Amino acid sequence: MKMLARLRGFAQGILGASGPLVASRLASAALTFGLPLALVRLLDPAAFGTYKQFFLVGQTLIMVGQIGLTQSLYYFLPRGGEKRGVYLAQVLFSLSLVGALIGAGVYLLGPALAGFMASPELAGLRLPLAVFSGCMLAATPLESTLVCEGRMGKAALAYMVSDGIRAAGMVLAAWLLGARWLFWAAAAVAMLRLAVLWISLMARALPFAWPGWTTLRAQFAYALPFGAASLLYVAQRYLSQYAISASFDPATFALFAVASFHMPMVDIVYTPMSEVLMVEIGRAKGAGLLRSWHGAVDKLATILFPAACGSWLLGPMLLPLLFTEKYAASVPLFILATVEMPLWILPCDALLRAAGETRFFFLFNAARLPVTAVAVVLAIRFFGLPGAIAAGIFCEGAGRIVLALRGSRFLQARARDLFDWSGLGRIAGAAVLAVIPAWAVRLLMHAGLPAVFTTAAVYGVAYFALRALFMPRAPAVPLAAAA
Repeated sequence: MKMLARLRGFAQGILGASGPLVASRLASAALTFGLPLALVRLLDPAAFGTYKQFFLVGQTLIMVGQIGLTQSLYYFLPRGGEKRGVYLAQVLFSLSLVGALIGAGVYLLGPALAGFMASPELAGLRLPLAVFSGCMLAATPLESTLVCEGRMGKAALAYMVSDGIRAAGMVLAAWLLGARWLFWAAAAVAMLRLAVLWISLMARALPFAWPGWTTLRAQFAYALPFGAASLLYVAQRYLSQYAISASFDPATFALFAVASFHMPMVDIVYTPMSEVLMVEIGRAKGAGLLRSWHGAVDKLATILFPAACGSWLLGPMLLPLLFTEKYAASVPLFILATVEMPLWILPCDALLRAAGETRFFFLFNAARLPVTAVAVVLAIRFFGLPGAIAAGIFCEGAGRIVLALRGSRFLQARARDLFDWSGLGRIAGAAVLAVIPAWAVRLLMHAGLPAVFTTAAVYGVAYFALRALFMPRAPAVPLAAAA
């Protein structure tokens, strides 16, 4: 009974206020995880590579095009009081304009983009790519506003429904109408998201007030340096993918995409926890700042440490089953790519955004981008695909360490106090020790889906049991104090 109570308390404490958001991301992952698995069977490798390139370009434009405005909501709305509607309106109007400009640019420059990425098929997809990029960009404030307003359940529902409809629509379009129509399905869902956002505004479900010059200037003063930093960060983050796409044919890019297919799953946990951390830091003072940081790091480690161990354990069995033997060569690359996963326990970008350190973030990324570019290009030249992955991981890890050290000033903490070392040790110990019984089960069973499910179940049960067992016990309350 005591063990069950400890397990229940542990489960309730893992996610905290971000629980609904993480749960919705997990549900969305369950809905969309099958998307590449279905498409890889409906498309040949070259078409599958084009599909990955389409969304690589689209996601890049969406991230860069926000120019820090969507992220500024996490700074201004918790502090905005009666002016919350003003700050939101300024973001909505600005992103609608930027989305229209990006959509037009994608359409006009589509052939040049296709030539750069060595993918002639992209030129014929410039219209759906323009619609998808522009509308998704303009609709980005939807979930962010709901989170800042404390309506976690509705934000979670928006995430889940949007991803579910998009995944289902793309599979059905590819199956019934052909590969080209899956891109139009994605564009249609983007238009639907934008319509929902504006309907919510007209129904007064979200705060709205006309922009003012003073508030607009203050918001842009915060957002633009971060937007510039985000541009550089996205360039650094996606540099490996673009370099590989430009250096190899679409089929080889598909091999790389399969090897790193699990890495976007990190965002399921990382983004909502980072968003909640920003809101908490905006309301915290003194020692509460460091407690909020420690809480976010521990929660991320609780999920990402075992996720990494589980990926190393199951990846060699899982990839050929999911993507067929055509992609068996992705397994070593998959093992290497997973090394990056534990680095994401540090929500450094959220910390610096909450601290208002957007200018430092820009300068740092301006210095990091050329270093990463040189490292990735040289690694591709001498070591091929594995070199590109390893160079990207090294640069990401080094960058997070530097940003965390900068953030320690805002937290009023020494570098060694950035981590709850004993807590992280318990998490890592549970993640590693849980591999032992799971590995034994894997050795005893023949390769196949039953072995994958059984091994994963054993690992999950062992990890959560060990994690609950390793949790520090609450100090006993003296009888006199209780009385």
